[in-house]
This record gives sequence, C-alpha cells and structure tokens, in this order.
Amino acid sequence: MNTFFKSLSIRKKRWIVTLFILLLIYFFCLPSTLFNKPTSTVLFDQQGELLAARIARDQQWRFAPLDSIPPKMETCLLTFEDKHFYHHIGISLSGIARAVKQNIHHGKIVSGGSTITMQVVRMMRNNPPRTFLEKTEEMILATRVECSYSKREILQMYFSNAPFGNNVVGLSAASWRYYGKSPQHLSWAESATLAVLPNAPGLIYPGKNHDRLLNKRNRLLHNLLSQSKIDSIQYLLAVAEPLPAKPLPLPQENNQLLQRFIAQGNSGKTMYTNIHSTVQKMALNVVQHHMESLQQNSIHNAAIVITDLKTGKIISYIGNSMSDEKEEGNQVDCANAPRSSGSILKPLLYAKSLDEGLILPTTLLPDVPSYFGSFNPKNFNKTYEGAVPANECLTRSLNIPMVHLLNQYGVDKFEHDLKQVGFTSINQQPDHYGLTLILGGAEVSLLQINQVYSRMAMSLLSDTLKNYALFNATKVSRQSAFHKASIYTTFKTMLEVNRPDEEGNWRVFESSQAIAWKTGTSFGNRDAWAVGITPNYVVSVWVGNASGEGRPSLTGVRAAAPILFDIFNQLPKATSWFRKPESEFVRIPVCRKSGYRAGDDCVEVDSTMIPQTCLRATVCPYHHSVFVNAQKTNRVNAETEERKNMLAENYFILPPLMQKFYIVKHPDYRVLPPYKKDDIQLTKHDVQIIYPKPYSKIYLPKEMDGSIGKLVCEAVSGHSNEVLYWHIDEQYISATSSIHQQSLFLEPGMHLLTVMDANANARSVAFEVLSK
Repeated sequence: MNTFFKSLSIRKKRWIVTLFILLLIYFFCLPSTLFNKPTSTVLFDQQGELLAARIARDQQWRFAPLDSIPPKMETCLLTFEDKHFYHHIGISLSGIARAVKQNIHHGKIVSGGSTITMQVVRMMRNNPPRTFLEKTEEMILATRVECSYSKREILQMYFSNAPFGNNVVGLSAASWRYYGKSPQHLSWAESATLAVLPNAPGLIYPGKNHDRLLNKRNRLLHNLLSQSKIDSIQYLLAVAEPLPAKPLPLPQENNQLLQRFIAQGNSGKTMYTNIHSTVQKMALNVVQHHMESLQQNSIHNAAIVITDLKTGKIISYIGNSMSDEKEEGNQVDCANAPRSSGSILKPLLYAKSLDEGLILPTTLLPDVPSYFGSFNPKNFNKTYEGAVPANECLTRSLNIPMVHLLNQYGVDKFEHDLKQVGFTSINQQPDHYGLTLILGGAEVSLLQINQVYSRMAMSLLSDTLKNYALFNATKVSRQSAFHKASIYTTFKTMLEVNRPDEEGNWRVFESSQAIAWKTGTSFGNRDAWAVGITPNYVVSVWVGNASGEGRPSLTGVRAAAPILFDIFNQLPKATSWFRKPESEFVRIPVCRKSGYRAGDDCVEVDSTMIPQTCLRATVCPYHHSVFVNAQKTNRVNAETEERKNMLAENYFILPPLMQKFYIVKHPDYRVLPPYKKDDIQLTKHDVQIIYPKPYSKIYLPKEMDGSIGKLVCEAVSGHSNEVLYWHIDEQYISATSSIHQQSLFLEPGMHLLTVMDANANARSVAFEVLSK
C-alpha cells in the first residue's frame, strides 16, 4: 500500500488526502448529542394522566423525548411531510426537484423540499436563515444522521423537538397543551391537526389563523382518505371535529407534589408516580367543598395523603388546598411541613404501652388535677373523673391520663420510638419536649403520620412490607415497631373514638364501614388533624393556616374529621376488618373494676383476651382485704377489737385524690369505713396534698396594686366531710372541711406545708417560693 501511494502522482496524492480529510470531516461533523435543550418538569399518575408540569428554563413547554410514536401521528406526519421517509437516505431528489419547480412557478420560496431528517437537522441547528449554503449543509448532515440513527430514532427526535406554535415544543407538550390528553389517545382529526403545525408554527396554531389551520387539516384528512389510510366514516367523523380554540392550561392542582419532586433533585425530569388521578381529583373536590366554609372562618389551607394498603403506595397527595389568595400560603407544601402534633400520637403511646405490658386495655389511669413541675395538663372539657380505663382515655382523647401514662412509660423511650418509626422531624433531645410530647409538644408532618399508621396497618395484612413505597420518601425501617396484637387492639379501640366536644360533633360521623380514626388539635387551635384506617386505605388530613394563625373552630373534630369521612364515603369500602392475630393473644382473668390482672382480692373477674405482652402487667393494686366490725361501719384491727367481731371485707380502694373525682361518676363506689375515733391509725392513703408538689419552685402572682398574691394550696382526704388541719413551717394555720383549700401569704424562700386529719394521718411537702 505504501509503495502504491508513492507511485502516484502528486496531483492524485492531493486528491486522496483531500478526500480522506473530507471523509474525516463528514464522519465527525455530527455532534455526539443532537439535542440538549432543557425540558419541563412533568408529573404523571400511575395511569399516565398528567398531574402537574413546570415550564422549562428557556420558557418553552418541552417534555422529555418520546419513547414511542403513536401510529396515527406517524401516518399523518409521513403523509403530509415525507411519504418516502423510509426509502431515502436523508434527502429526496424528487422532493427537491418538486420544490424548485414550485418556487420558480410562484416566483418565491413556497417549498423547501426538506425531508423529515433534514428538518431534524434544521431543528438541531436552531433554525438558521434559509440560504443555499445552509440547505446544502442540511442535506450533508441529513445523510450523516441517517448513517448514525435508525428511522425510528429520527422520527422520535422529530416528534420530541418539532415546534407546534406559541411556546410549545414536541408532540407530548402539544398533545397536552391543545387537547389535554396523551399523544397515544389522539384521534385522527387531532393527529392531523398536530401534524400540520410544525410546517408554519409561527403563523398557524390553535387560537391563530383558525380557518387556514382548518383547511390544512382537512386537506390532510382528504389525502389520508384518498390513500385508503382511513375509511369514509373515519374521514367524516374527523372533519366534523372542531379545532381547539386556544392552548389549554396544564393542571396546577398538584404543584406542591411537583415541588416535592423538584426539591429531591428531579427538576427537568418526567416522573411517573403512584398517584391515582381519579382518587386525587375526588380528594381535591372534597377539600375544595369544605374550604368554602372553612375560609369563612379564616381557615385557608388543608392537606391530604391517602395510602392504598393493598400496594403500600400513596395514591393521593394534596400538599395544599388551592386558594385564590396567594398571600394565604397556598404554595406551601403543608403535607410535608412539620406542625404541632396535638393528640395524633396518643394511639402510638397506647400501643407501645401494651407492648411493654404497662397496661391492659382496661387498666385504670389517673384523671386528676396533676402537676409535673410547671406543667399542669388539662383535659379538653376541663373536668376530672378520678380514674378512667386506658382504652376509654384513648377513645375520648383525655390528656391527663395520657400524660400520666407517658410519665410511666418514659419520655426518653417514647421519643426514641417515634424516631424509629419514622418521625424524623422529632430531632431534639427528650428534655426539650418533656411530657408535652404526647399533647403536641413535638412537630410532625402529615406525610410522616400517614407513613407510620400505614406501616402499622400493613403489618396486620402481611408478614412483610416488600411493596411498601412512598415515592422517594425518607428511608426508615420497613418493619413495624409494634407487636401485631398491640396494633390490632389499638385499632379496635380507635373504632370507638369519640370526643368531649361540647356540641357532640363527633356523633355525626357514622359510616357503613368500620373505620379506626383519631383526631388531634394543637395548642392554640393552630392545627387540626385526622387519620382514618381501614383494611383498604389510610387517609390522613391536616387543616389549618400555613401562617400558623390559630382559629377557635380549628379543631380535629370540626375541621379535619368531616373531610376524612367524606373521603372514606367516596372510596371503595372495606367489607371486613383486619384479621385478628390469634397466636399473639392469650386469655387471662382481669379485674372488672380496675382493669388490671386479677389478684386474690379481686371479686368481680372477667376472662379476657389480651396481647401476650400484657402478661407482664402488674396485678390489681386497688383491691384489698380490710377488717371491719360486724356492722361494717368502722375499720378495726386485732389490737382494738376481738377477733370474733372482725370481718374480712374486700374493698376497691383508690388513692384519695382519684377517689374524690371517681366517686362523682360512680355513685356505687364504696368508701372505706373510717376507724373509730379512739383508734389512731396511720395510713398513707388517707391524706394527699394536690398542690404544691414536693420540691417545686413557685412564682407568686402580683395583684393589681403591685402586692404579692396568695398561694392557693389544695389537699384531699379519703373520707367525705373529713376535717383537715393545716400547718405552714410547723405553725398551725386553720382547719378545713369538705373543700380543702387554703390561701397563704408567703415570703420568698423554702417552706414546709403539713396537712393532718383528726386521726393524726399527715402529709408534708417542702417547696420554694421565688421572687421575681
């Protein structure tokens, strides 16, 4: 070869070198990526319906490249633009000849003779001015494109980058902008309309030069008929279809969901979610209906998350209700924003307490005036009942008993549990929250709430959660952190939910299906929560103001629960309840009065199925065998009474403070008989100081005249009409009967309060008065 090249003349060598260089130029003239334009961020549901879209950075509606070409669209385009597309190498000599003839006949350029491949090249080069040189370069590059790409790939590039008028680029964007549907669902008339648009996108498009566009479309349809690509019926139906009057607005209802994906680094991408558009539209309609009345009460925002438990996937995500007033925060994704939890975490504490064996479902919890340092929890209705079964505390959402339960369970442990199950927004040290953790002291998001309750529900439906997916949600343990028996018991308890709402609004929520539900209201009425669970769905609702403004009517029962139940009424109903995990339950004797495991002194006992973890629960502490006289009017003992006159009687004995309030609701409660006056006995349950608490630090309020106010102390006795004697710093003050309250003027410093009954039963507390 080398000898042959040397034998050639210089002229021939130059020709060979020149040819080689031209071949190199031809080979490398095509860029590695033909199109690198920014694309719109697009969100589709699980069935391919458009949920939301954001325009590309260059302000063009340009969707991601097509992965398939609709047959109707291909037929229309090739018939109109390039019927020999599959038979040429990028240029059509007959087409060029025809264009030259037409241009000479009209005395101006009326046709370019471009093939689809040449148009792809022209789009790739950003549509430079049409000149002879430019046309020559297009033809050369077109042949190069044909060498590098298949015909299908060239068509895909054309449909993905062709201009369709206005600022619409590509078939996908055009199909949704002009017809509100996927390109795969376009009719013959719609396909023909879109096929003719790139021919003159600046002059003719829906909303501009309507008659010219109609004529071009109908001519194409006639050609399709004459070439037997459609029949006469299809032709008549197609020409009868009207043109779109103008571009359609793209869906905006799911902007918060779209923004969530963008925040996860998906800007400019096309994403297919698990959202079900039918359910999404239904939920939007429900929330919009309720917002009409809520906005009249200056409540402007709401969010909804719905999970399909059959797949473990979120099928509806409404980050915010749509408001016409932008200043009301309708652009905030409230479904993913941490907000005060209110009472929505109480079922989780209930379930964990069952797991730990701290309680049985019917175990009595204290419902009395309570002080935990400076924290003084109150029930919604500002009343006390002394002692209430744990399951009733949950169904009625009583605050004080649940605080006592958290105090027993441990704030540190419960805060750790919440983090483990997925509440990543709880990121402070346990001391930061304290016992307020169960009443809204921590912030959680609606999405997190939905995740946690969905995991609990799905653990009852299957042994594994392989299908559980929440579109790039924060990864947490997929296994439920609760025993199945505890979850089942908690959900069964939540079936009976009611609320101490003064208007009884909760009573209107009747449904033809069983729904375990819970509401919550944050401090200051800033957040209203509701979560509902069936074997089919978990629905969670938040209502409030993105600004954090509270409103008197902003409660879980009034604002969130109506939305929750309206959604459930429109979702497919569950025909059965969760299957009971029988292997995790055990039958034991339970004290009917206290709800604890029955002890030897318990008289009324029920045989009850409880979670196996509850076998660790303590035996009833309130039933005791007490010796009384024959008339049962006094307590006695062997030192003061002959044994033949002593009777052993079982009594249900609550601590004095619990007894004081319990007896009001339970008139059948038997008060422990007193000792005879000449029998002095010391019993730790006869006197109890409610306030102040031991070693508490107290600031006394100032009166209107600037003087230091009084400290109001309170105590309780186990016997009605008992006289109590009050001492402060070992000095007698006065006596009280029936209502045991004492007002004291105290100087700053340490003090000792002592309260004693007539039998010398005494209680003392030390506390400190602080000066400001």
